[in-house]
This record gives sequence, structure tokens and C-alpha cells, in this order.
Amino acid sequence: MSEQIHLIIRLAGDRSAYATSPQAPGLLYGRASLKELRGDLQDALSFHFDRPGPFEIIEHHERHYEIAGRELVIRLAMDGQQEQRLAVLDRINRAMAVPEQAESLISAVTNSVGETVYVCAAPSDTVGWLASQLDPRGDAFVVAVTIANEFLLTLPFAVDDGTRPSWSPSTHAPETQLSEIMRKIPILTPPQPAKLEVG
Repeated sequence: MSEQIHLIIRLAGDRSAYATSPQAPGLLYGRASLKELRGDLQDALSFHFDRPGPFEIIEHHERHYEIAGRELVIRLAMDGQQEQRLAVLDRINRAMAVPEQAESLISAVTNSVGETVYVCAAPSDTVGWLASQLDPRGDAFVVAVTIANEFLLTLPFAVDDGTRPSWSPSTHAPETQLSEIMRKIPILTPPQPAKLEVG
């Protein structure tokens, strides 16, 4: 029986790649290229879990940026929602080019190593699917989804450990879609043309 694994792949400038997974605590698997990483992946997961696969892999690619001495990461799932996720990526990239908006981006909730991670989301993404990308040992990221013209809706997700202010995924059923949450948010305040913050 297949087991679903969210594989978080960090891509480096030299084309090397390394992977971690919330479903495989302690896994740190690296290769000189993404192709090599994919080629050995099932064997690496079987070794890590000490049991055979197959494992259903959901790839999430991450890019790292440094802004004013702080770290920003953008995560993009490699699935059937690419058009919507790439629209989020484009808006975040444009916001990074404006100093005031870049400052706003990196001032959001951070993960356990001090990075602000933005997950490029689609309205059909569910709370459970997003929450399963959080490392249960302590983690946080910002879910970003496009709304209206040129705007982003952002929601900080975190493991509820009391160490960071965030929206708690546990307040909604796992099958709740982002589109439903978006309809229920009463107040949206646009500080800049290319970004919309949730108060």
C-alpha cells in the first residue's frame, strides 16, 4: 500500500538538491542534482523507514533568498495546480523587488531556523494537506494565495507549540479548502498594491 510523503526539496545555485520530509523526521538526503536525488529516492526512504515502499511522493521545491540579512524561502508544490501556484510565485517575486514590500515579506512568522517560508497555495488546497507539510517537532510557514488583481492573501501556519503567533490549522477540519476560509475572512487590508496582509 502506498504511503504519501511530502518531500521538501531545497534547490541550490550549483544545481545540487537535498530533501527533508515532515513524514520522515531526521531524513536529510542530498545529491549533486535533482535527477540523481529522484533516482535513489525510493531506496533512501525504504532505508530510512526500515521497510519497503512504494512511497507516494509529493515534491515541493524550495528556493532560498537573502533579504537585508534575513532568509526568505518560497515553496512550490510540483502538482496539477502549477498555473495557480506560479501566479503566487510571480507576485511574491515582484513584491521582493520593492523594498517596503520585501521588508513586509520577511517580517512574517519564521520556522525553527529563522527562515520565513512562503507556500505557494491554490484555493483548492485543504487545511490537512497544508498542515501535513509542517514538521511536527516545531515548524511554521506562510500560506499565500492569489486574490483579485495583483493581491495575495497570506495566512501564517504553525505547529501549535506556543512559541509563535499564527493561525492554527487545528481550528478547521482537515478537508476544509482555502477557498472556504477566504470567503469567511471579514477584513482584508492592502498595505501595498502587490500584497495583501491578513489582520
